[in-house]
Amino acid sequence: MRVFRKKVSLRWINKRRRERSSRHDKSQTKHIPLDLTMEILSRLPVKSIVRFGCVSKLWSTLTRHQSFINLFASRSSSGQPRLLVTFSTCYKKYGISFPQHQNPDGSYPPFYSFQIKNTSYMRYVRSKSVEGLILLPGFKIWNPTLRQFLALPHPSEHPSQDCECYLGYDPLEGKHKVLCIVDKEYSEELQVLTLGAQESWRVITKGIPMHFPTGGLGRCFNGILYYEARLLGDGKNIIMSFDVKSESFSPIKYPEGPSHLMLDIIQGRLAMVAFCSFSNIVDLYILKDEDGHEWTHQRFLNIFGKSKLWLEPVYFKGITDDGELVFAPNTFPEPYYIIYFDPKKNSTREALFQGVKGEIRRRLGPYIYYYNRVDFPNHIESLSSL
Repeated sequence: MRVFRKKVSLRWINKRRRERSSRHDKSQTKHIPLDLTMEILSRLPVKSIVRFGCVSKLWSTLTRHQSFINLFASRSSSGQPRLLVTFSTCYKKYGISFPQHQNPDGSYPPFYSFQIKNTSYMRYVRSKSVEGLILLPGFKIWNPTLRQFLALPHPSEHPSQDCECYLGYDPLEGKHKVLCIVDKEYSEELQVLTLGAQESWRVITKGIPMHFPTGGLGRCFNGILYYEARLLGDGKNIIMSFDVKSESFSPIKYPEGPSHLMLDIIQGRLAMVAFCSFSNIVDLYILKDEDGHEWTHQRFLNIFGKSKLWLEPVYFKGITDDGELVFAPNTFPEPYYIIYFDPKKNSTREALFQGVKGEIRRRLGPYIYYYNRVDFPNHIESLSSL
């Protein structure tokens, strides 16, 4: 059973501060006002905020209050997405967070690494990062920023039943929802669970096109969750859209092109990407009109032709919020590099990070062997407690 914390108001926090200050000598310097304290803390790195939350119960309550979380998220530095890379060794799991945006002088902020505890294999993740949260196998929600995990109840009475799950977010109400398609005999059952609410799985029965997921990770943008599926009956491949707020479904025509396309979002539009690492060719399909099911197609040749960093094969990792395609090697060369391709300008920019291999060696020892690497582009650091 999950224990839900009682909501604490800022008035209660101010009262506790006054009670504490009254215990001290009146000659002592007055405490910093609460609004100024929140303003100062919101400008700190997230690692410092997490540490300061351990100072006292009062500070822990303050740094977890929704008003402070909203203030922190509004800061441009904290809200900038990052590329989160996770990988495993024989016994441990680690994460490395790389910045995606440059400083005004053209340099890049530093990366940082951390150990991942209390989780199963990262290889079989169920979602990309959705507003700072990630859906893991075994019905677990992970907040990498706070290093927190939340175990969800199984949606079926029979845990052995196959099911596909996706994580979505409703920006209007600020709520995450998990959509689960349970594989019943000769049919599919769709269920939804809202995070942070005292409710169990709810079965959706109305307005559902008969379909089943075909694998792959879903993408959520602006309150709409997209995932690849196939219609029952005619067997046509489609992309199913799910409105997280209204919990309604709408099928989208699959683009005509290569059989292996990767689903993503580019500047607010649904996109499908095909990339050949040997020829450096990118096929980009962008949904022009969801109602008309029309797709545009662009092919880009030799996108790394001018790059001097392409020493080994790189792989498509995702698309940034600015519409840049992200490519990186699956190993950790020195220096580690990330290549961003802008299809509008037909140009690339390169991000170099020194010391990544040394950091991995420091954590793993002299024998650098890792596996189950998973990349999460556009990961936003979130202080939302699970």
